[in-house]
Amino acid sequence: SCAVKYTQSRQVLLVVLNVLTLIVLIISMVILFFHFFFLIQHILFFLGPLYPINGIASSQSDDGSSPQISLNRPFVFFGQTYNQIYVNHNGHLTFDAAWSSFSPQMFPMHGSRDIIAPLWVDLDNRENGQVYYNQYNSASVLQQATQDINSYFPWTELQCGLLSNNWHRKSTWSKRGISFQAVLISGGQYSFVLMNYGVIAATSRHIQAGYDTVHSAHHFSIPGSFSSNSSGPDSNFRLSSNVNVAGRWAFRVDRGSTGSTVPVHRSAPAPHQACNVSDNPAPFPKSAGKVPFSSPARQCRDAPAQ
Repeated sequence: SCAVKYTQSRQVLLVVLNVLTLIVLIISMVILFFHFFFLIQHILFFLGPLYPINGIASSQSDDGSSPQISLNRPFVFFGQTYNQIYVNHNGHLTFDAAWSSFSPQMFPMHGSRDIIAPLWVDLDNRENGQVYYNQYNSASVLQQATQDINSYFPWTELQCGLLSNNWHRKSTWSKRGISFQAVLISGGQYSFVLMNYGVIAATSRHIQAGYDTVHSAHHFSIPGSFSSNSSGPDSNFRLSSNVNVAGRWAFRVDRGSTGSTVPVHRSAPAPHQACNVSDNPAPFPKSAGKVPFSSPARQCRDAPAQ
């Protein structure tokens, strides 16, 4: 009988040990799952809606620029056709020549150059961070860009060529990283620009985001430019959109009319400033659902293609 009791006790102990082992295993799997989940969330938050970041790395130099990039397809920017472009390290693109300007100017700046500025601010990648540019040949990326543009501008039926310009984990103020991207898309008679934002490190420096043309005949300033919520965790560039995709701003830029703008105001009675827009999607706050014709934006102007 003692042997039987010993055997039964041993079996009970083994069952208990197996149950405890199973519980520990389940707890470990849950912990690993949440670690993996938060890692993925962190990666997605950092990269935001960016297209693949790869390509040719520009030089690691303060206030530098890429060499002249010959475009595989001409890019029409408000009636001006360009076959080349420069990726400037301080967060802007120019067409006629490289430009080292690190101090942003508020749009409209009534200047003598066409400029696309996803994040115009003083940046320095001498110690870390990269600036990439890439003319995509990948069928999957081109297909995704085509689907995105046809979704945002459903009347285009675009088949596109794609130039991506990435400022990734750029060394900025106090060595804190940022990641953002300008994507130039051309196809047939149409040209588009996507500005995609990942994490933008907090800074007290002024930032200008948007685009401007010669003499500012056409220009747009993304809400949040030259304001305290242009950077950091509450960056309006990263949290808002004009196409209902947080961190992405999309614009048609091939042609436009300076005289055809429509004033847009907030729908609820509240202090506001006017924002003129045309057929580019109107900005909306992160709390909005679909894109409304209302915007808590500072004074801006958008007179792109009609």
